[in-house]
Amino acid sequence: MKNMSRRLAQELGTLLNSDDNDIEIYSYSMEILILLLATMVCVTFLAMLLGSMRTTFAFLAVFAVFRCFGGGAHLSSGKRCLFVSTVMLVAFGYLSCCILIPKQILILLVTVTVLASQYTIVKWVPAGTDKHQITDNRLRFMQKINMFVSLLIYIVVTFILITAGSFTYAFALILGAMVSLLLITPLGYNIVAAIDNTFDNLVKKEVRNNV
Repeated sequence: MKNMSRRLAQELGTLLNSDDNDIEIYSYSMEILILLLATMVCVTFLAMLLGSMRTTFAFLAVFAVFRCFGGGAHLSSGKRCLFVSTVMLVAFGYLSCCILIPKQILILLVTVTVLASQYTIVKWVPAGTDKHQITDNRLRFMQKINMFVSLLIYIVVTFILITAGSFTYAFALILGAMVSLLLITPLGYNIVAAIDNTFDNLVKKEVRNNV
């Protein structure tokens, strides 16, 4: 994936007569774009097979928006991110359409999510990584505002769905909010680090077996 994005970036850089710094930016952007496209293709295909397309994309709608403004933990490579993201999105989308949650429980879950969101936004948003941290106070403040606006929209849409009796879709939105919020917290960073370590151990084991 990195090699492909690098080749595309170099071709674009040659076409635009760009310098090395611009090519690095192109390469990083291309890698993200390729990763997103690959993830969406895999998720769409698997969700269609499982019959959970709508709930999967309902989950993704909230997860992606909260992730965009809130930030959070990331895996160390694109391939790992592709695999884990696909499994997560498909699994929670399928879970949403398989479990029927009563209205009272959904309202309780929304309330808990809203309270947790407010604390998370004030405490950690925008959450960065070692490679990318937002340090500008103005930008950090704007990300918090964007996150609060997203939270307000989430509350309105979720309660509309609950009122309309669309409990399955409401549950998918709630799960999307919960998972994205978790990845912003220190616990989420520890979980992602543990997943990364598991991949590292598997790679090391494979190398030892091939020696």
